[in-house]
Amino acid sequence: MLFEVVIFTLAVRFVSAGKCPGQAYSTPFNSSSPILTRQLNVFWSIYGTCEEKLDTNDNPFGDNPAWAEWDAIKFSWNNHNGYRDHAQATLSRFPINGIDGTIGNMSDGFIWSWMDSERWPDARGSHGSIASYHFDQLPRFPAAVYQYYAWTRNRTFLQTILPRVEFVMTYLLVNMNGSYGIPINRVNDGTPEASRPSTYMDQVKSGWKDTWVTMTFYTALTSMVELEKVVGNYNQMKFYQTLVNNFGEIFDGAFWNESLGRYVGWVDRNGYQHDSGYVFINLEALARGLGNRTKADRIFQWLSEPADPIGIGPHNGSTDVYHNVLAARTTTKNVAQPDWDGWSDPDEGRRPYGGLVESGGTMIWLTYYDIMARLRFNHTDEAFAILTRMLDRVDNDSHCLTFNYEKGRPQDDFGEDFVQIGSNFPFPESGIAVVAFLHGFVGVQAKTDGLYICPQLPSSLDFVQAQVDYDTSRLTIQISKQNASTIYHLIIPEQQLSVDIIPGACYNLSFDSSE
Repeated sequence: MLFEVVIFTLAVRFVSAGKCPGQAYSTPFNSSSPILTRQLNVFWSIYGTCEEKLDTNDNPFGDNPAWAEWDAIKFSWNNHNGYRDHAQATLSRFPINGIDGTIGNMSDGFIWSWMDSERWPDARGSHGSIASYHFDQLPRFPAAVYQYYAWTRNRTFLQTILPRVEFVMTYLLVNMNGSYGIPINRVNDGTPEASRPSTYMDQVKSGWKDTWVTMTFYTALTSMVELEKVVGNYNQMKFYQTLVNNFGEIFDGAFWNESLGRYVGWVDRNGYQHDSGYVFINLEALARGLGNRTKADRIFQWLSEPADPIGIGPHNGSTDVYHNVLAARTTTKNVAQPDWDGWSDPDEGRRPYGGLVESGGTMIWLTYYDIMARLRFNHTDEAFAILTRMLDRVDNDSHCLTFNYEKGRPQDDFGEDFVQIGSNFPFPESGIAVVAFLHGFVGVQAKTDGLYICPQLPSSLDFVQAQVDYDTSRLTIQISKQNASTIYHLIIPEQQLSVDIIPGACYNLSFDSSE
C-alpha cells in the first residue's frame, strides 16, 4: 500500500500544474519530466531574465559590484537578448579607486560598495548620516571575470579588464593582508561596538576575519590562477597557486568550530568567533570547494536537526530549518543582538526571529548553493528534492511567489511577507537557483581549458538538457541514462558529438581557437 502511495505521489508530481500563471519566454532547460521542464523555464523567465513580469517591473541585473558574481552565474552561459553582453560590459563600469580618475576615502584598488557610492546606501536609522563600507564585492569581481572569460573565451575582454582585476587583487592581498591567507577588514574589526555591516548581509556587523569574504577570496584566488595562465603571467600564476594550496587548512583553522560542527560567521579582532548558525555561509563554503566530506556530513546533520523556533508569521513556532520550503533559513538562531545593525528596522523595533531575510527568513539564491553543496558529495536525490520543493512552492502561489508592495501584495498565498522571503525585487540574484540544474544535474561548467560536462542525474529523471552559449556557438547539451543508469550518454547535435560518460566522470569539450 505504501509503495502505491509513493508511486501515486510521484505521478502527481510529474503531471500536475500549480497556480502560478507565469509563462516561459525563454526555454533553455528540458528534461524527461514535462512539469519539471515547464517549472524550470517559467522560473527562469520570472527570476532569471525577468521577461515574465507578472505585475512587477523587475530588472534581471544586479548592476552593482556586490552582484557581480551572481550576475555572472546567471548570464555567463546564456546571451539571450544580449543579457550576457550587458552584464559583462557592466564590470568595466564599476568604480575602482585609482582607475579612470576615481577617488575615494579608501585606498587605490577598492571597488565602491555601490555603483554610484563608495559606501553602501544605509546612512539612516542607527547609522545616522554615515553609511558603511562593504568588502564582499572585492573578491566577487575576479570571480565574475573568470566566469565570463571561461564561457566566451574572449581574449580581448580578458586582456582589457585584467589590469583592473589585478589592481583589486592587490588591495585584497596588500591592504587587507590576503597574501598571508585571510583578508583582514580593518575598517570593521568584528566587535559589536566598533563594527558596521561589511557585506550584502547588511544588518549583520561582521568584520575583521569575515568568513563570507574569505571563502569568496578563495574563489578569486583559484580564478586568478587560471586567468594569469591564459595570458602567460606564469610567476603570478604560481604565486596565486601557492596561496590556493594552503587555503583550505587556513580557512578551517580560522572558521571551523568543532563543537558546533559548522563554520562560524566571523572572527573579531580579539579572536572571538561570532556564530548564529549561519546557514548561507556553510552551504556556500561547501559549494565553493572548501571543507571535506566529514565536515559536510556534520553540516548536513546540523541542518536536519531542530533549529530555534520561529517567532513570527505563518511558521511561528517551527523548528524546521526548511520551514520556508523555498530555501533553508539563513540562520538557525536569531542573530545575536550585539551583532545586529538596526539601520533598516521598522519604527517599532527589530522584528522577531524569522521576520527578516537575514535572520531566520530566507532568500531564493541560497538554494543554488544548497544544491551544489549536496551534489559535490553525491547526495543527488537530496539535492533534486530541494530543487523540486522550491519549484513546487513557486508553482503553487498565485503570483509565482513574487511580491509587489506598491500594488498591495506584501504577502504570498502562504502568509509569508516580502521581508521574510527574498524572491523578486530587490533580489535579482534569485535567478541563480535554477542555474543549479545546468551546473549540477546536467553538470556543465566552463573552465579556461574547455567546457566540462559532468552529469549527475537523480533517480527520477532519465533525461536532462540545457542550451548554452559557449565561445561563439550555441550548444544543446543532452544527457540520457543508458544501461539501467550505469552509464550516461551525451549528445551535442551542433558538434555531431555522441559519447558515453561513466557516472562520476566528465567529458571535456575543447575548442581550438579563442577570440
